[in-house]
Amino acid sequence: MSDRVPDVINAALDARPGSELARLRNQRPKLKEMTQANYLAVMRPENPRNFSFALRAALATRMARLWKCEGLAEQYESVMDDEDPGAAELALADPAWWPDKSDGWFFAVLRHVDLVTRLPKDTTEADIAALYSAGLDDRDIVTLTGLIAFVNYQILVVAGLSALKRG
Repeated sequence: MSDRVPDVINAALDARPGSELARLRNQRPKLKEMTQANYLAVMRPENPRNFSFALRAALATRMARLWKCEGLAEQYESVMDDEDPGAAELALADPAWWPDKSDGWFFAVLRHVDLVTRLPKDTTEADIAALYSAGLDDRDIVTLTGLIAFVNYQILVVAGLSALKRG
């Protein structure tokens, strides 16, 4: 990935410089700047620990596909491809794919990603306990939560701006 931070929202919307959507987004420069800063914090942290850059991009692709937000899914798939993903990342980017339950870590992560993305109000303490049981620690859970929250925020922004574009 290049040193330049990709504006995946503009790319997902095909909001080229000078377009109506790009001008609209530029009316809120602080929001756009903060979104980009959050992108770096969530997708490109200094120490990715147990969530490689490819894994983060694969999970982001999966969430976008869950919401049928294809423009955003394509952007994150491109980010994932830049990271030379392994077979696991390529598979889990597809919401129809599930690991065997014996792969407890991946199974718990994907279950949580899908649950919070689709039905966030249905998440309970038991769901967090399942993450701990699968071997995630506090930092892993905070990382996963931040990733889910940020990508779902992007999905909502893209959906809202897409509606304006179709308007």
